[in-house]
Amino acid sequence: MNQMIRTLTGLTPPCVIITIDNIFNYLDGCDVRDRVHGEATGAAYWRRSLPHVHAADRLPHPAGQRYNGSESMRRFSGRIIEIIEKSGQNLNNISKASGISNPYLAKLVQGRINRPGKDKVASIMLSLNYTISEINAVLIRYDYQPLHADDIPAIVANNRRRKIEGGNLPQYDHIYFDLLLVALERIGGTRLLVKNRPSGIFMPRELYLMKEYPYESDGAAARFRYQLTEVLLKERLAIFRANCAAGHRLETYICRSCLEDYLAGHIGPGARRQAPARADLVVQYMANALSLALKRPDQHIVRIMERCPYFHFLMQDADSEHPKVSYPGRKMHVFNNEYDRRMLEGFTTDLPHIVRHFKHEIDMCRGASDHTLEANYPAGLHDYLTDSFKNHGMADQFQASLSNLMGTPELIFY
Repeated sequence: MNQMIRTLTGLTPPCVIITIDNIFNYLDGCDVRDRVHGEATGAAYWRRSLPHVHAADRLPHPAGQRYNGSESMRRFSGRIIEIIEKSGQNLNNISKASGISNPYLAKLVQGRINRPGKDKVASIMLSLNYTISEINAVLIRYDYQPLHADDIPAIVANNRRRKIEGGNLPQYDHIYFDLLLVALERIGGTRLLVKNRPSGIFMPRELYLMKEYPYESDGAAARFRYQLTEVLLKERLAIFRANCAAGHRLETYICRSCLEDYLAGHIGPGARRQAPARADLVVQYMANALSLALKRPDQHIVRIMERCPYFHFLMQDADSEHPKVSYPGRKMHVFNNEYDRRMLEGFTTDLPHIVRHFKHEIDMCRGASDHTLEANYPAGLHDYLTDSFKNHGMADQFQASLSNLMGTPELIFY
């Protein structure tokens, strides 16, 4: 083995000999990942892969001196360490939000990982709500190319290890929230939602991707953000379908006035003139939500209430001993400047005393629900929404969209 290394490197005694130990020491300081198979290819991997290389086969270090490769190994930027320290968050919280293990983060901030993996840098910074442009600027300092569609599977895999536990965790807007929603959906169980409209999971893909995005400094970064959001939506929908098949329940509480304001702002005459394509998509969105209530009324319950809560929130796995609550704030206006991004949106929590407050809110919402609609559910909900669309001259379009979905008992959505 050493003869081969000497031949490849041109190093011969008394020069320093690069031994297999040197290679392992170098790999210990790197996070190298096989792009095809997605598995770690650092020192531990190669030690498993080269069982025939025993200690007796390794040449001694010249003159009894230990060489660990650090003299010639390039040292990369410590920018990601600076970002972690500047965040003010402890490693445990960053680990939970990013899906990157606590031991890995500890080694990273201790300087024991010279060049963190590209997906690690991306997931850490996404958990701290950095833009794609900002992430790309850091990746360049580690000799990585900007984020590309090929990087999405590793980022999504990290997000699958995300945890929502141990108290209050900050919740940010934009792509952070999309990553969080996938993690919440994966928990399963009963979902209770208090909102001004049905869950965004019912939005057609085109409508969901029309939402507000922060400014990116270049087109490639904006394109990647769009691609990542699209993949996250697809994964979330797949998990939602699996949860429906498993019999998990979705119960939504909607303020009547908020829903009417939403419809007026999206399918009213002025909205249709300004954005006709969006208006058509909103019709399909509402048809998607109603179709599940009509097909599975015991599983999808929509309650229209005479109450407007201060909080919009989601309680996941509500019937378990450890529910998770996500409570974002309401953002009414968009300025799209340097102060209008990386915003604290709210918090997620599993703290029992806080969860109890939100359970009390659910009880208040349930008491304020329109009991006349519930007495004839889901037909009452169908009639209510049909009348709402009729008020905006869109009843025929709504019924046509709904009929297409109701032609089969299977769950199909626009």
